[in-house]
Amino acid sequence: ATRLVVDVRRTSGGSYEGGLTLARLFVPNGTLATREPRSGQPEKITAGTGDGSVTMPVVLLIDNGTSGAAELFASALVGNKRATDMIGERTIGRAGEQKLVKLPDGSGLWLTTTKYLTPGGTPLHEKGLEPTVAVDVPDVEFGQPEPTSDAILEKALERLTEKKAA
Repeated sequence: ATRLVVDVRRTSGGSYEGGLTLARLFVPNGTLATREPRSGQPEKITAGTGDGSVTMPVVLLIDNGTSGAAELFASALVGNKRATDMIGERTIGRAGEQKLVKLPDGSGLWLTTTKYLTPGGTPLHEKGLEPTVAVDVPDVEFGQPEPTSDAILEKALERLTEKKAA
């Protein structure tokens, strides 16, 4: 293989550390993200010695189901110019650690305790990532069949073919 297509669409699970560990495979140096706790000093998370073993050009597939660790991973690759394109739809912007706080009346409150920033310092939480190549994906009504084609993947393959020819 000479190029990679990494699909993080509809990926919302996993730990933030897992997303950063995966990003370290692709990013040899630089800031991966900034962890900004509600109380305390922001902490820059950087690539280290031995990181960046995967050197092939990368294209990322994203959508409005991409969140959490997958958003952190995508942000690290784009922010360090390791992904040539992010193709698809804007991500959801859920890159924050939360804690359930029990209230005196027995109810609870989800409190965001830590937010993440992109390598460039832009808030990722509640903002999301904008694709470099936007693709409109038709909404499918409940109970209707899924489309037989994948517009985002097709656009990624088209871009890769164009770049190979150039």
